[in-house]
Amino acid sequence: MDAPFRLERARRQLRVARYSLGAAAVAGFALFGVAARAAHPGTSTPAPTASTGTASDDDQQSTSTFDFGDGSIGPSSSVPSIQSGGS
Repeated sequence: MDAPFRLERARRQLRVARYSLGAAAVAGFALFGVAARAAHPGTSTPAPTASTGTASDDDQQSTSTFDFGDGSIGPSSSVPSIQSGGS
């Protein structure tokens, strides 16, 4: 009877298949990580440019009209106007 040997052989093949699948998964994950790191824009090194040390015209002159206000936190001092829907 070679039934126990067949079971041992099947178990060994399953173990080898599991280890192979695990190793392939680790290698694939590592390859994906390397590819993602290479494709990430933060890892590229731009060519060095000469800096003149002066601000550009956009930095010196702001065309924005946004204002943060007086910086106080609390209720507004103005009373809101409420209109009713009367006839």
